Amino acid sequence: MSIDISVSERVATILLNRPDKLNALTDTMWMQLRDHLDRCEQDDEIRSVIITGAGRGFCAGADISGEGKVIERKPGIAGITQMTDFYFSIVRRIYHMPKPTVAAVKGAAVGISWTMALCCDFVLAGESAKFRPGFMNLGKVPEGGFQFLLSRLVGEFKARELTYRSQFVTGPAAAEMGLVTRCVADDELIDEANTLAAEAAGFAPAAFKYAKRLFNSNSGDYDAFLAEEAKAIAITATMSDAKEGMMAFVEKRAANFTGT
Repeated sequence: MSIDISVSERVATILLNRPDKLNALTDTMWMQLRDHLDRCEQDDEIRSVIITGAGRGFCAGADISGEGKVIERKPGIAGITQMTDFYFSIVRRIYHMPKPTVAAVKGAAVGISWTMALCCDFVLAGESAKFRPGFMNLGKVPEGGFQFLLSRLVGEFKARELTYRSQFVTGPAAAEMGLVTRCVADDELIDEANTLAAEAAGFAPAAFKYAKRLFNSNSGDYDAFLAEEAKAIAITATMSDAKEGMMAFVEKRAANFTGT
């Protein structure tokens, strides 16, 4: 059981690699995922990130069997809070990753793994993809900000229906609802993810980071949003990348953004 990482052409691919268990996440795997995400954020040579699963599924969610447990849990509510704090600290790393993230999903994406996909900037779904909250049917509350993320995408009433009824949503249906960037054939999924991640690796790093912060700000106040936007514009407009972008446009060539 492991989560692997490979880097090629400025794109890091994080592979959930426990296919015999539909890549269900053990304690060890959560810690590996944390370390890989930290590397992706800190390594300037990595400019975009793909998250995908080995075998026939994306991820069955957190492993509830106890297999691979290495973290000592406190008893009762304190132990549950301890573990949710740990999981959430890792999900936050995906949501706040200052570099473009692409989830490439085929087969099942259940529970907190669907939340992880929703935290990405782009979600590509294979035709075999089957998303399911997988919480309420177990008598549990959704995790990792699932309701927050889902409501922003499909509206509160549809989010309530999907959450309360724990329904499966296929890849094509997810695309129709706006829950994924697009749905593609399974045998094209990884190629499409690599193409998108390679394009995203060419984004101006600072401009992307601040644009993403604005998407994630969730400010319900238009004037407050404009104030944050003005700060982001002021910072990025004075950077070398802004000058390079203008020069590349004038010279009709691809821009070479450096993050400075």
